[in-house]
Amino acid sequence: MKGIIIASFGSIYKEAVNTSIGVIESKVRTLYSNMEVRRVFLSDALVDKWNDKYDEHISSFTEVMQEFNRMGIDEVYIQPITLVADQCYQQMRKQALKFLHSSEYGFTQISIGKPLLTSLGIKNYADDYEATLDGILRHVNTKALNKSIILMANGQNQLEFSTLQLKAMYGAAPNVAVFTTNGFPTFKQALTLVDRMGHQDVLVVPLALIGSAHLMDYLGGERSDSIYALLAEEGYNVDIWNEGLGENPYVQDLFLKHLGQAVRMSDRKRNSRTESVQPMMTSSRMEVQSMIS
Repeated sequence: MKGIIIASFGSIYKEAVNTSIGVIESKVRTLYSNMEVRRVFLSDALVDKWNDKYDEHISSFTEVMQEFNRMGIDEVYIQPITLVADQCYQQMRKQALKFLHSSEYGFTQISIGKPLLTSLGIKNYADDYEATLDGILRHVNTKALNKSIILMANGQNQLEFSTLQLKAMYGAAPNVAVFTTNGFPTFKQALTLVDRMGHQDVLVVPLALIGSAHLMDYLGGERSDSIYALLAEEGYNVDIWNEGLGENPYVQDLFLKHLGQAVRMSDRKRNSRTESVQPMMTSSRMEVQSMIS
């Protein structure tokens, strides 16, 4: 039996989760109707807060893996709904390996899909960065005409977000500036790029998968340190894109693509093992027959 885990950091904002993670889950259930699909939050603190607030139960990663084991599911596919391979993602990978190699559980295979920003497009691999930029631009569409687009990332994975900026500058999206709230590139550096672009109008798009009320207040709220207020002080006409990336159908499809790659790669490995074992089995039968005769 096979099961799929849709794993995100999580959020306490139910509506925002349903319009992002929930939609991705529905698409996964449609594509893989023969598999059990479960949602998990990777933050134990958010699991507890959610379950205290809502009747709809959310499970931790450990709880779902234990449930799958009780159900007799031995092949598990995990698709992280994360932008980058951050600390939370790395912890989940370690947990998955422990389940795979533990004698207490009967898992024969655990495959993990890629986060959104992983492959650089070198050799024959897909370019996750260009695909993400293209998905954002296609979704905002006419809202971005004759405007600079500022992508705001809330995280510390500076290499991935710096790479996203380089990909944009090298032609994928020359009117896009990227900054992070806790690292490099900084907001001030993004402003320098926007100034060079020469547009008076700016569209701010959150590089966050779940568009929580807290995030939107930080971007466009009436507080004096909101991104909207800071840009307005610089003389720009500002619009805020009030959605998380998880609501973007093009980004949703990129996650489905990563899950599909994990499933196909797993199938190829299984078939390869079967083909390598078959000749050995045939040879063994011939040797046994020879010994009997």
